[in-house]
Amino acid sequence: MTTLRVNEQQLAFLSMVAARENRTVAELVVSAVAAAPAFTGSSGSRPPIPARGHVLEPGTGKAFAVPAGHVLRVEQIAGGQCVDLNVFNLHDRRERLHAGRTRGMQGPHPGLGDVLWSNAPWERPIMAIVASTTRTDTTFPFCSRLIYRAIFGVQDRTNCQEIQNEAQREYGLAPWELHESVNLFMYTADGEILRNESGPGDHIVLLALTDLLAVPNVCGDDLTACNNFGLRPVSVSVTPGSAAELSLGQEAVARAAGLGLPEPQHLPAPQPLHADPSYEPAFPYLPQLAEVLVPVRYDEARIADAALRDIVLTWAIARLGTFGG
Repeated sequence: MTTLRVNEQQLAFLSMVAARENRTVAELVVSAVAAAPAFTGSSGSRPPIPARGHVLEPGTGKAFAVPAGHVLRVEQIAGGQCVDLNVFNLHDRRERLHAGRTRGMQGPHPGLGDVLWSNAPWERPIMAIVASTTRTDTTFPFCSRLIYRAIFGVQDRTNCQEIQNEAQREYGLAPWELHESVNLFMYTADGEILRNESGPGDHIVLLALTDLLAVPNVCGDDLTACNNFGLRPVSVSVTPGSAAELSLGQEAVARAAGLGLPEPQHLPAPQPLHADPSYEPAFPYLPQLAEVLVPVRYDEARIADAALRDIVLTWAIARLGTFGG
């Protein structure tokens, strides 16, 4: 016997595909493995690292106050996990990170030495990337109920939109105040989501250029290569910027300023953000482990847990096209 380890919402998806074919999930697994090309296993993968700072578990996010001159560090623990990032001006919630302006000024994949830009009428650098061992993306929107329903035919499951809504609620931000995220550790090219190549210890460090509220969340997509068909924790920390990080931030801002910045705007009184002391997290759809026993024994050295899950879900998602979506 072999055990397929997935989470409950992945099992619900596989059960839907199996029902359409009048088969069991175990039978799907056998078909998927039989159709898969030779797999060499994952012997080269790095082991997880100890977490430092606050651990964001799958299905959750957290709002962090990041004063000017401090850095937000987001780091992989096991690897392979995309993180959605929203950012707001701590003293005026109307100013926030603008993924489109950032994409227009820095390209689709901002990296070391680039800045993240805010929305109009401010349109200014609010964070600088001062260290990075990974990729970013500004082209794909956050996953949501709509996306899962339209593409996969499923709906009530963990998704970035609802995770973000809950995480930012701690500071009184309403669901309609979320914005398009900058996607950390997301590998894309030519409008396509690629396999996530981040490994344990890969990280990105962003310097706050003004007082900010940063809200990272663990991307809930477990049905594409965005997170390699799994959901994993990441660690987040906020610390004072080092001299080297502050210097890199200044250089990044100087380059951005050379592009031309709007004149300061005289606006009505701002709306500061502050934490609600009575806030208790209530994230929906926290994924739980599920197991399927398959009446075939596969070589565990050749096909590990993650590889089997990858093979089966890739095959099942491809089957959706057979049924017309």
